[in-house]
Amino acid sequence: MNAITGYASSNSAKLYFEVCGQGPELVFIHAGVSDHRMWQPQVDFFSAQFKVVRYDLRGFGKSTMPAESFALRDDLLAVLKHLGIRKAALVGCSMGGATAIDFTLEHPEMVTALVPVGAGVSGWSEWSPESVKLFTEITGLEKKGDADAAFELSARFWIDGPSRDASRVDPKYRERAFQLFKENFSLEALQRQENTLDPPAIKRLSEIKCPTMVIVGDSDAQDLRDIAQHLAREISGATITTIDNAAHLPSLEHPAEFNRLLQDFLTPLR
Repeated sequence: MNAITGYASSNSAKLYFEVCGQGPELVFIHAGVSDHRMWQPQVDFFSAQFKVVRYDLRGFGKSTMPAESFALRDDLLAVLKHLGIRKAALVGCSMGGATAIDFTLEHPEMVTALVPVGAGVSGWSEWSPESVKLFTEITGLEKKGDADAAFELSARFWIDGPSRDASRVDPKYRERAFQLFKENFSLEALQRQENTLDPPAIKRLSEIKCPTMVIVGDSDAQDLRDIAQHLAREISGATITTIDNAAHLPSLEHPAEFNRLLQDFLTPLR
């Protein structure tokens, strides 16, 4: 099925998007270790039932990153307005999940369902020792200007999982995930900070009333697994599913299982 492609403007940024299929709107927001292409298995599956939208966050993929203040939730709003979308189900991974949560809090009338996947959440401060160690080491490599070493360290943590044996990782998935991360990795990107939601989402999760399904990989970072449990506890009626032998990108690593879970969640809501 051919996709409609284009760019939406958000302040000075040009945000690349793709739209495929017809039906209820379903928007996919990628992780900070990838770009819109990580959702290809979902586009292939869901575009027969939904109007599927995916886009590149500013500074990723084909989207620009001008020197200006920004909020990713505002960029999402700009994409939806450009496409004339008034309501949509949001599926966001990692940074994309945090964006989806923030957007849901600011624009609850526009969100029909929420699916955070290995999601961050604005205001989270209880970082584990393994994450603090990673951030410290990457900062040190950043100061040295050693982008290659910083990438390898980050990729092993997020793509393989911080404690998963590499022999359990499918090599085809690993190759694709590493490629997408490599093409979007930059030390400059690590320094970008958006204008955060105030108060942050961590203090407002009980305000979310739309149907919500939280998904996380069992081999993702401990912090992301802790956040997933917190989201499921604090968001009214939320469910949580853990995907076995999956790290930070379960939709790319185990697409058939992920698609089944998402289809089972979304079908009764249509």
